[in-house]
Amino acid sequence: MSKTIKSTYKNKTIFPQVRNTALFGALSLLVFFLMLNFSDIAIEYMKKGLQLCAKTVIPSLFPFMVISELIVGSGVGIRLTRILAKPMRCIFGVSEAGASAFMLGAVCGFPLGAKTAVSMYDKGVISKQEITRLMTFCNNPGSAFIISAVGVSLFGSQAVGILIYVCVILSALLIGAMGNLFFKKLPDVSPSRCEICNSVEIGTFTSAIQSSASSMLTVCAYVAFFSSFVGCIGAIFSRLGLPKYITANVFGLFELSSGVGMAAESANRFFAIVLCSAFAGWSGISVHCQIMAICAGRGISFKPYFIAKAAQAILCATMTAIALKFVFPSQNKALAEVFMPRDNLSASYGGALACIAFFLCSVTPFAVNFVARAKIGVKKSKKI
Repeated sequence: MSKTIKSTYKNKTIFPQVRNTALFGALSLLVFFLMLNFSDIAIEYMKKGLQLCAKTVIPSLFPFMVISELIVGSGVGIRLTRILAKPMRCIFGVSEAGASAFMLGAVCGFPLGAKTAVSMYDKGVISKQEITRLMTFCNNPGSAFIISAVGVSLFGSQAVGILIYVCVILSALLIGAMGNLFFKKLPDVSPSRCEICNSVEIGTFTSAIQSSASSMLTVCAYVAFFSSFVGCIGAIFSRLGLPKYITANVFGLFELSSGVGMAAESANRFFAIVLCSAFAGWSGISVHCQIMAICAGRGISFKPYFIAKAAQAILCATMTAIALKFVFPSQNKALAEVFMPRDNLSASYGGALACIAFFLCSVTPFAVNFVARAKIGVKKSKKI
């Protein structure tokens, strides 16, 4: 055995790679046999995912993707957000260029925030450190999805959708502010890095269309796959007779729209709204995969992103519960009178509470890791 191989075994650098390969292979085989066994359900939910892409995802996202590319390519985004330079620097520790990524992501929904940030990074407007920090708070569900699809369609109340959306945006702002407090301060952006394009060619428009089409195809592929995967998981849970709150948690962990749809079926509307808010803050592994695919090949670290989304889920659930209980007691009372069953109320509360506790406990380790890493970073910076 050569010295290189011996040192490799001695340093144990090969074992993490073997573990990751074995885990990935086991999960791949599990998904393969799962879809093979429930092939009819997988095909049915794949069709539903493709219909969702054709009716909702593409019409609501593709035009804004093109517009965001044009905004970044022409430099209009930097011109419009220069007024926010000082607030963005003081509160979030990023340049004014990050304001356009946050605003587009907040209004139009993911993955538009990440797409805008990646476009600015590719053009040299922001650094790798800044795009890593932007990823932690600029990717959120769109206002149309939360207010219309969740609030109006699932709960029959626009006020509920507005409440969840406000909690999602406020929690994202808090995550961004926490990042500025705990992480290393970014250097000021020099004027040469924020140089605005004065001439826009026809190639800017064509490249915006091509880039947006490629990103849109990636998003639709993830939506279709995870729709099929979640459908197979639901089929297993229904055969096992597991409680709905476990199914809702698993659905929300992987895919947002399926998670909120299952959570809305809970008999207790108060906890159903809180759980939907937690799902909206977490966004789902499907969305995380879309973000990673858009950022692929640029060497961006996603550990802060995952930790921040887990912390945002906890913040969203907490803020929504406080708002329903104390800030909007009339709305909470109306929900209780209209939606909650008067019989077996204690069982409804118990199941819903277990549902929220189960999901929050699953994402709490990410938040604890976030705080621990932040404290370590503060101590190191003080020593330096």
